[in-house]
Amino acid sequence: MKKKILALLLALLMTAPSFLSCSDSGTNEENAEENASAPTAAEETIPEETVDDSIDENGYLKDDLPDELDFEGEIINLLYWSDVENQEFSAEEFTGEIVNDAIYQRNINVEDDLNVKYNWIGTPGNGGNIDAYVAKVRESHTAGDNAYDIYASYSRTIMASVINGFTTNLEDAPYLDFDKPWWPDNLLKESTINNHLYLVSGDISTNVLHMMYCMYYNKQLLEDYQLEEPTNLVFENKWTLDTLVTMGSGIYLDLNGNSKKDIADQFGFTIVNFHNDAFYTGSDLKLVEHDADKTLIVSPDFFGEKAISVIEKLGPWETSTDVYEAGDYETPFTEGRSLFTINRCHYASKALRDSELSYGIVPVPKYDENQENYRTVMGNPVTLYSISVSTPKKDICAAVLECMASNGYRLTTPAIFENNMKKKYSVDDINAQMYDIVRESVSFELGRFMNKYLSNITDIFFAALVSNDAKWGSTAAKYSKPLAKQMEKVVESILENEAKLG
Repeated sequence: MKKKILALLLALLMTAPSFLSCSDSGTNEENAEENASAPTAAEETIPEETVDDSIDENGYLKDDLPDELDFEGEIINLLYWSDVENQEFSAEEFTGEIVNDAIYQRNINVEDDLNVKYNWIGTPGNGGNIDAYVAKVRESHTAGDNAYDIYASYSRTIMASVINGFTTNLEDAPYLDFDKPWWPDNLLKESTINNHLYLVSGDISTNVLHMMYCMYYNKQLLEDYQLEEPTNLVFENKWTLDTLVTMGSGIYLDLNGNSKKDIADQFGFTIVNFHNDAFYTGSDLKLVEHDADKTLIVSPDFFGEKAISVIEKLGPWETSTDVYEAGDYETPFTEGRSLFTINRCHYASKALRDSELSYGIVPVPKYDENQENYRTVMGNPVTLYSISVSTPKKDICAAVLECMASNGYRLTTPAIFENNMKKKYSVDDINAQMYDIVRESVSFELGRFMNKYLSNITDIFFAALVSNDAKWGSTAAKYSKPLAKQMEKVVESILENEAKLG
């Protein structure tokens, strides 16, 4: 109906000039002769303008979902985590707030384009509610009531649902086109398990942008200590772990004069222990990877020389006076008393939104200058999407995911990234370029999502780093066999569940 109204309005606008010309035209013979001698519209040769139907009016690629798709008002029951940190799922109405309105419009577009209706079902599902969310999924699965069609939750919660056999393989699902830009390039490379894909994310999740890790730096302190601009180092391929440590050393000041390091002092760097995962991934180290047979295994990186070197580079520094490592690590930087900090991108739109602090943003450093690309780890509170193994609407759900993702690419991503992160919350164009670099290198590391099934593998590493474990090689070696067995068990469980489906 909306499309018919729009077509009518366009037709009226197109005919309006002729109405005006008719009302202004004369009736004398001179006018009649001029009109007779003038070429008619049919006689004029007007070059046809080439229209690219694959691009929308704003220059964004459109999806290839068939125009004739009509699911006759089918209700899609979507179980989402209600304790999500940033708005992602439903929006009640237009409010004038750009992200809310983009989410609202995205949902309207999906419902109109596919003729479906969302039924949003919220339940807690964050890191403290993984078991409760999975129990809810299990209850429906056992009862066979098909209460949920799509699952959307905290990364490790969805992975628990995958391992328990509650999700379906998406790799060959109809309508999902993983060559499109709304699905990250490395999604299939990093997130498949024995050639099967059980979860997706990307532009479909607003929290992908919010949860990208990056480094923040204080421009005033940079000037005070006459240090080189980190963004220049990024462009020169010199932004490395060694550079970070060198720049962030010798900055500590006991500002309150109590002769002990505490939150009121000045630091070279502030961090909370688990953010060290970003340095592991940023150094192009993997937790899990695929072997020659495409079977998921614990990566040799975890036990290798490079992981040892990362701890040797960062451990002594993070245990020095120059680094404040604690749960309230944001405070010194927000208050202008730290040269560097590491955080997710939503830190800029929250803690720094109304701050007078002059700050800059760069990606997490490379291991060294030989590393080809930056790698950006996702914070755990990123949303992953899956389709229920029990739903009889799998094809419809796949179309919904594709439509949500493509609309997210055109609506929610520009709202968050272009208008908020790159413009509203960036102090200059260089920051915008840095965000582009961060975004282009996002990584969906399955090992992080499987953490609880792999002896809390990420915790093992960052605990060693913040304690400056000088014997990481032998520490990691102790976990070699247990981790291998646990990984085998995870893969075996997933394959057994897949086999039950025939």
